[in-house]
Amino acid sequence: MNKSKLILTFFLSIILSFSLHAQTIRDADYDFQHSRYQKALDGYQKGIKKIKKNPVEVRRVNFQIAECYRIMGNLKRAEQAYLRLEKRNYQKDNPMLLFQLGSLYQLRGEYDLALKYYEQYKKRVPDDARIDARIEGSKKAKYWNENPTRYEVENLKKLNSKQDDWAPRWGNPERETMLVFSSNRDGSVGKGNDEWTGGDFSDLYFTEKPKSRNTEWPPAEWSPVKPFDTEGNVNTEVNEGELTANRKGSQVYFTRCPHDKKQVKYCYIYTAPRRGNGFGPAEMVELGPDSFNYVHPYISMDELTLYFASNKPGGKGGYDIYKATRARRTGKFTNIENLGSTINTEGQEVFPALRGDSTLYFSSDGHPGLGGLDIFVSSYRDNKWSEPENLGVPINSSWDEIGIVFDNQEVLDPKSKVPYLAKGFFSSNRPGGRGGDDIYYFLLRPIVYTLSGYVRDEATLQYIDGAKVEILGTDGNSYTTTTDVKGYYHFDKNQILANTTYTMHVTKDGYWDDDNNKGTQTTIGLSENTDLKQDFRIAPIPEEPIILPEILYELAKWDLKPQYKDSLMYLYNILIKNPTIVIELRSHTDSRDTDERNMVLSQNRAQTCVDFLVNEKGIDPDRIIPMGYGESTPRKFDSPFTQIYEGRRYTYDKGVVLTEEYINSLPRGSQEAAHALNRRTEFTVLHSNYVPKGDSIGAPRSITIALIEGKSLPITIQDNRVQGTCYANSQISEFSIGDNSEEIYMDYIEATRYLKEMIITVADFELKDRAIKQEDGSIIENTAFFLREIRVGDDYEENVKVVVKKNLPTKFVIGDEYIRENWGDYTIDTAKNKLIYKK
Repeated sequence: MNKSKLILTFFLSIILSFSLHAQTIRDADYDFQHSRYQKALDGYQKGIKKIKKNPVEVRRVNFQIAECYRIMGNLKRAEQAYLRLEKRNYQKDNPMLLFQLGSLYQLRGEYDLALKYYEQYKKRVPDDARIDARIEGSKKAKYWNENPTRYEVENLKKLNSKQDDWAPRWGNPERETMLVFSSNRDGSVGKGNDEWTGGDFSDLYFTEKPKSRNTEWPPAEWSPVKPFDTEGNVNTEVNEGELTANRKGSQVYFTRCPHDKKQVKYCYIYTAPRRGNGFGPAEMVELGPDSFNYVHPYISMDELTLYFASNKPGGKGGYDIYKATRARRTGKFTNIENLGSTINTEGQEVFPALRGDSTLYFSSDGHPGLGGLDIFVSSYRDNKWSEPENLGVPINSSWDEIGIVFDNQEVLDPKSKVPYLAKGFFSSNRPGGRGGDDIYYFLLRPIVYTLSGYVRDEATLQYIDGAKVEILGTDGNSYTTTTDVKGYYHFDKNQILANTTYTMHVTKDGYWDDDNNKGTQTTIGLSENTDLKQDFRIAPIPEEPIILPEILYELAKWDLKPQYKDSLMYLYNILIKNPTIVIELRSHTDSRDTDERNMVLSQNRAQTCVDFLVNEKGIDPDRIIPMGYGESTPRKFDSPFTQIYEGRRYTYDKGVVLTEEYINSLPRGSQEAAHALNRRTEFTVLHSNYVPKGDSIGAPRSITIALIEGKSLPITIQDNRVQGTCYANSQISEFSIGDNSEEIYMDYIEATRYLKEMIITVADFELKDRAIKQEDGSIIENTAFFLREIRVGDDYEENVKVVVKKNLPTKFVIGDEYIRENWGDYTIDTAKNKLIYKK
């Protein structure tokens, strides 16, 4: 052989070698295009070794290798390959490198890194419709992870293998006892390798619930996992998966992906009838051109609508969800319709599933999600699909979640003894599973609420037996119960419902019905099981008569002056709040004049008060009995008492009775003050069994205190300090006027007495029990509480804030600005010892 022939032969061999390696790369591209990623990866890795002198092509092939790793789930190798390309600035040639790095980090839950790459990609390719959803999902992911839903999710370990197990479905949806799923576990019929994943071929498998179902969920014991078909009609030597069955399980639909090493084959949907314990031959369901994939079927309960996913042309993105309909169950599917842009995106929408007739669940990476494929739900209303809602954490993760199915059999939650709100199965490739894709179960426990508490006597703090507790919910339902011997009441989970507010009312014969008897509880905003608590302390009706604020009459007359009608409003409010009580209204005189005339005078005065309450305020006359006692019942003091009369202070010891003999023993200047105390109007409760007569009881009215022109108040002046008499929570007391103040103060010693005698309670304090020292029960100075009312002369205010102070000159100090603001401007007449309101 001469030299020229050798040179020619050498160059021809080089050209042939380059041509062969170029063909290898082209074959790998073809395999990648047709989803044979394992075969494509092998071709790229083989061909790249011989194209090192073409750096542009080397970077492209390296990117394709990274893509194969990512799609096949080898994220570690994919990341390494992507990052090497980033160092070589490959993103300048192909910005998709940035998008895929963002996808990889989002899939791993590294959202800050994902956002970094997504935002870089958006700057380079702002028109890619997918990128906004990816950025939104990465931003929302932190909130979703920090605010998981109430769903509980666990791996169904007894069913999972070391390979892939996915897409659980009911093999008999009407009974929901057979669970069918896809798996490429050992034992599958096909012995080859899937050119997409490099793993084994998949088949359909099933397991069954135990016969004694409905006792627990998920069932503790499943039947052994078996192949769904052993006769070769459903499970064959190629990939089968994603089964759906009609309601009886007599007809199944599933995905099959034929395999041919010499030509590209696509995935199609097949159907087969059940025959005995096996199946008849499977037939392909015609849904469109056979050069595209048709996968993930789901048949409606009436078997007239088939939902599926496909990558055929005309869709919104990679895979879209479609539905095909037919007129009868034995007919062919026609009217194939894309579900539209509300459901489908430029990404992937796959694994459709129905719950009921109008609720669609599906997986997507095109809607905002945590990463990979998330499960979404949408409802069909008013001829359109609602905006898909991400099911959130923990059902979704940053990995892939696919193939959800619900278990609709009623099973009681052992914690609450109430049926689960939702339960079922789905599959995911999240870390921590047994294999690649695993089947998980989920459940949603009911939120259970109860309402309970204790009812006590306010005076003795003893528990009250037989108190009636009523609740009325904003849903219109009302319930009533009574307390037991320990004062305890309880409303159960069937009575206390979600998103409802309850008004509460406690009543008991012999006890006042006032604000202490009422309460409010709500379940609005509660997201966990809650035992609501509401305790009550209700005040007993005293056996002793209750003295009304001062009512004065002209000498020997009984006409009720306008300014003293307000004194009777105290009694009016009691009658309105306690519509079943009957009272005796008593009037007393002093001991001067004859017994007979005093008896008539007191009876007329009592009748005048009753007439006002009946004729002007609408109280049923059967509820008030006027009774004049004349001078027969002189006043008796059960505790030390101080009186301010015509500017002077008078004190009486505990046990004193203002008899005529006692009064005559007093200094002459003090006798008139004692007579004034005997001239009083009071009431006592006779019983609480009155039955209201329809509209005979006037409705409660808002009370406006009208200032009487020129009215005045008797006072005394000591050390330039103005003092007078007041009533606080119906207790007579003394007050002085504080300068330049809008507050009301109460002396520490007097406040302590009020607390010990249950005139006020801990509940009245602004800080509740924090206003009381735990070590000795004393009041903390400068804390505030609220009086039910305070009355000065003809004026009074309800729900009055009072601040506790030590070393006050009088039991109460009322600020001058408070008086002016609430009752009117005034002047002090030092000559007449009167506080006079300006006209």
